Amino acid sequence: MDKKKQLLKPKNDIVFQSLFTQKNEEITKNFISALMEEKITKIEINTKKELYREKPEDKLGILDLEAEINDKEKVDIEVQLIDRKNLVERMLFYFSKLYASTIDKGEDYISAKKVVIISIIDYDLDLTKEIKEMETIWNIIERKNKNLMLTDKLELHIIELRKAREEYEKNKSNKKAQWMMFINNPNEMEVQEIMKENKEIEEAVVIIKEMTEDEKLERLAFLRQKAIMDEKAIYAAGLDKGEIKGREAGIKENQIEVAKKMKEKNIDINIIEEITKLTKEEIEKL
Repeated sequence: MDKKKQLLKPKNDIVFQSLFTQKNEEITKNFISALMEEKITKIEINTKKELYREKPEDKLGILDLEAEINDKEKVDIEVQLIDRKNLVERMLFYFSKLYASTIDKGEDYISAKKVVIISIIDYDLDLTKEIKEMETIWNIIERKNKNLMLTDKLELHIIELRKAREEYEKNKSNKKAQWMMFINNPNEMEVQEIMKENKEIEEAVVIIKEMTEDEKLERLAFLRQKAIMDEKAIYAAGLDKGEIKGREAGIKENQIEVAKKMKEKNIDINIIEEITKLTKEEIEKL
């Protein structure tokens, strides 16, 4: 590996979405299979990133990686690098939208498919701070009878990148932990060792190397990382709600300026949307 040029990190959502695509279907299938811990015989990757909205003013949701697997369930995998204190609510919002989308007009409610939401987070979560394991899985259970589950059609996974190394050290053959080590930072020496055992990750690293040589993609990843760092600074400063809103307004002004410059260079509106997190409607008005 060229030590002078660090590989792009897949936890950057621009890189993540560029890696796990229909074009790289086999790698995407193996990645999802490792996270779901089930064999995938059929996969249909959603190329439309926006969640369905009945009205333009409805809340916008941008998907990182969503697919239907084995004709029976939907899975949505999201990477969250900023602790906005709304992880659970965000997961439930995404679940509700995807669950509703599995029922066609005129069909019975029972035809709805299982929906699995997987959030890969890169911050400490108060909810799970006492849990050593890298992953927690959540369902709806009866309060007094803990072994009684209401339904298996709702499943929420939280995977904490900061606990991945310890999980990997406990069991270096753990494919899920191997993938998390890669997602976190493919430049680490452990990933070189993982590549010897996991051919799918070896192939993913090869693609990441190619992506790193793409100057346009590298620039977009840099811009996205800068936006992430700016937003992280807001939430890390311990500001009150009024101060946070003020800072967010300043960031939005910067996002608008970046969007204007990207439009001037005729960059695809979907890319502008992903970099700036502005809506298509907002970008089109610029």
